[in-house]
Amino acid sequence: MIIGLVSRGRNVIASLPEPERGMEPLPVPTRLGPFSERETLEDWAQAQNVVTVLDASHPFDDHISNQASQYCRRNGLRYLRVLRSSWRPTSQDQWTACATTRAAVEAVPIGARVFSNTGWASLPDYATFAGQIVYLRQTRLPSAPPPWPHVRFLEGKPPFSQREEQQLFESLRITRLISRNVGGIASMSKLLAARQLGIRVLMVERPPAPPGSRVVESVAEALAWEADA
Repeated sequence: MIIGLVSRGRNVIASLPEPERGMEPLPVPTRLGPFSERETLEDWAQAQNVVTVLDASHPFDDHISNQASQYCRRNGLRYLRVLRSSWRPTSQDQWTACATTRAAVEAVPIGARVFSNTGWASLPDYATFAGQIVYLRQTRLPSAPPPWPHVRFLEGKPPFSQREEQQLFESLRITRLISRNVGGIASMSKLLAARQLGIRVLMVERPPAPPGSRVVESVAEALAWEADA
């Protein structure tokens, strides 16, 4: 998307909450890190003279999307949410939809062996975990051990093939998978592995897009919208 905007002669600046895994530096000025109380998104956007926001943030970073949408609405700026389509189960899948990670954890039966990649920020949700064990995958292992004996940290950097995920689930004797519905092909291998092995999935549904916002699913649609200024 950024390349398409730059090729049109647009003055583009990117803001990322953290460095993207395995991604080369963006070919535009880039701000890294979350906004603090001292430097709010509004202060930064005004200093950069932002007039249009193409919000391609993570499907579960709804606080960022809501901040950006509200800022644009208050100031009469153009805002677009770019959000790839969510995953949908097939007749071969065994999914239970859950509103939050905590709800998914509460749905875990006693004795279950669970694999999850819901992220470091979700760790507090596993405090009341009733299963036997939960393996929480991280791209980088934390320096501190897990706070509870039922949690194990696993290190792993994507992408993972379906075969790799199947072998991992079999070696850990996984009986449940907790997954956030981020959509996209790159992260789907764990779902294909669960389907093949007959593992039940507790699928955390993504939060809604900002109220009243325009949403598109592809870069092509985003570029078409931007051109129609």
